[in-house]
Amino acid sequence: MRILFLNQYFPPDPAPTGILFREIADESVRRGHEVEFVDAGLGYRDAQKKGGRMKRELASLWRMLREAKRRSRVDVVISGTSPPMLAVIADRVARVHGAQHFHWAMDVYPEIAVALGEIRSGSFIERICRWASVRALRRAAKVVALDEDMAALFRGQCMEPEIIRPWVSLSVLDRITPPGLPSGEWTWIYSGNLGRAHEWRTLLEAQAILEKRGVDATLLFQGGGPGWPEARKEAERIGLGRCVWRDYVPESEVRASLLERHALVVTQRPAVQGLLWPSKLGLVMSLPRPILFVGPPEGAIARDLRRFSHAATFAPGDSEGVAGWIREIQEASPDISVTLDPSAHRDKSLAAWMRLVG
Repeated sequence: MRILFLNQYFPPDPAPTGILFREIADESVRRGHEVEFVDAGLGYRDAQKKGGRMKRELASLWRMLREAKRRSRVDVVISGTSPPMLAVIADRVARVHGAQHFHWAMDVYPEIAVALGEIRSGSFIERICRWASVRALRRAAKVVALDEDMAALFRGQCMEPEIIRPWVSLSVLDRITPPGLPSGEWTWIYSGNLGRAHEWRTLLEAQAILEKRGVDATLLFQGGGPGWPEARKEAERIGLGRCVWRDYVPESEVRASLLERHALVVTQRPAVQGLLWPSKLGLVMSLPRPILFVGPPEGAIARDLRRFSHAATFAPGDSEGVAGWIREIQEASPDISVTLDPSAHRDKSLAAWMRLVG
């Protein structure tokens, strides 16, 4: 069987989605299938630095459609959601090849663009994008959602999705070493892309409270993304003295960089509940460190985290609650006897993908 993967990025680019698709492809090859890839021809971090996003993404979609149609006949098309509306292109490619289409919804478009204020709800572009997206997804052999919130959204559009949560990539698992206790100043860390879908004000306000009360804690942002400039400006405006900003680290070093810290932070704006899943969450759940989630308190992510005694969830804006929790775990380290087994979860997820594509 020949499988064609469509996604904006693939390794050696460090984009997390591309790495996961590559691992599905590697498992497919191990089972005797042939695989091919079509990407957008532009690196993840390079693309973030370029302007003209809509023009760039339309050009990427056109390039991917043209390139995919030229490939030799394939039996299966597997697509991601980057660039936006890629499912529509993948549906067209699958019909040209007479292939089955499987779509892994890392984001849900155009809903997420509306939630983030990028396009207006009810506008012509929103209505035409929604019609085209739903039409393409209903024709897919299967739509894969990231959690129950996302699955519920697709069920409301008359689809029955499969739920396969992202996993910790092999490049990270291969470098697992026995964790030691963190040394140096007490630090809580937000690592990864700080995008429009991620909450950061609550973190800055909580750090301000901690500093005002003389609590020995440093807030570290590690990564980048479109939210960085505004967040850094706000940190300076409120006069934070212990807020540090560092660039991305290589994917193979992320786990070690997190284990150097005392608490790990994941955030999500309520407006995007069910529309995406924080890419670092799977790794964070596998590490023996306290977990702070700032996002929808009754969403699927918060419900999943409640099985861990060392995790806490707070609604955006509850900076007092976050600051209080930071102080509590400093004074009394939480029990971290149960964490996610990343290897077992990876094996289970890849097996689910293999069952889907045959």
